[in-house]
Amino acid sequence: MSSTAPAKSTQYIDIGRDFASALGPRYRKRGENSGQEFYEDVLRPAFVGSDEVIVALDSLEGWTSSFFEESFGGLVREFGLDDVMNKITFVAVRRAHLVPMIESWMREAAEGE
Repeated sequence: MSSTAPAKSTQYIDIGRDFASALGPRYRKRGENSGQEFYEDVLRPAFVGSDEVIVALDSLEGWTSSFFEESFGGLVREFGLDDVMNKITFVAVRRAHLVPMIESWMREAAEGE
């Protein structure tokens, strides 16, 4: 009898295509396409429901630091930095500069600022 590892489930999120190309403020009450909305409606369900989450950034046209801090920082505050860093992979060529910035906001969220 041979045993095989269960298949790894992967969620792919292209923020600009699957959510909005121009990202909004931190909270829903402040405007459309907020970090809170992305976190609650897209990112958290993908994170909880899969083994790996790939997040594409190149289709973004506009962004705010508060959007990323709320969404990815929120994920870290709920699940811990190690789990998030092990499960999330960013894909970016045109917007590669965003990856270290987002990871920095995630580390700050883990430290409690």
